Amino acid sequence: PPPPPPPVKKPMFAFGAKKEVAPPPPPPPRDDDDVEGASARAHDQRRTYGDIAASFSLMGWTAFGGPAAHVGLFNKTFVRDAARPWMSQGVFSELLALGQCMPGPTSTQMSFAMGITQRGALGGVLSGGLFQYPGLILMTLGGAGAAEVLVNPGGIFSAFTAGVSVAGAVLVVSAGDSLARSQAKTPTTKALCALSAVVSYYYATAWLFPTLIAFGGCVTVFEAHQREKRVKKLDANADASANASASADADADAEDAPS
Repeated sequence: PPPPPPPVKKPMFAFGAKKEVAPPPPPPPRDDDDVEGASARAHDQRRTYGDIAASFSLMGWTAFGGPAAHVGLFNKTFVRDAARPWMSQGVFSELLALGQCMPGPTSTQMSFAMGITQRGALGGVLSGGLFQYPGLILMTLGGAGAAEVLVNPGGIFSAFTAGVSVAGAVLVVSAGDSLARSQAKTPTTKALCALSAVVSYYYATAWLFPTLIAFGGCVTVFEAHQREKRVKKLDANADASANASASADADADAEDAPS
């Protein structure tokens, strides 16, 4: 019998051949029930009034060190080290920035804001009230019954208050380091943090803090604008390169096509 014909070798590159790509499948129709279900699940993940009470009832008695230490404690307890975070780090940063821009102690404002994010105004009253009432009771009792001791303290009491002051300073330093690490993540924000710390340490005026806040906001807005311009420029260059490559491929296909 005659030998079989040799196999036909396919060319490795087929110029001018275009591979047909199937169009992607259409997206599934949007179901309003799915949207409502996701919203309901997110609503159910909020903490209950019992959770808020359990979290803040003891914290009001054990939170020392002033507003900076309190904010750091909130960040560690409810966001960073929480098994089920109450909110994202971004939301916490926005609340912190809003509190810094408002007059008054930021820790007091944050204590109410933490409950508001979970159960609205009633949740805020619950969390803020539980966080504030221990200080109210202790300061009232101290002012009413220990006025003479506070004005003319003895040796033992002076030693005790000195130790408490040192512990409070350590808590403030620890909270400041924690907040700086969680908020200042870019070279610009780190530089702003260091500059603000140095300026506020050497200058104590009423207009200083609003000026630092406004200056930091202007710098970060300018940086974001420049970053957006760079991204648009890179996208434009990538589009131009893609169009040039497509045009070159089309010219090559036209030359390889039979006349």
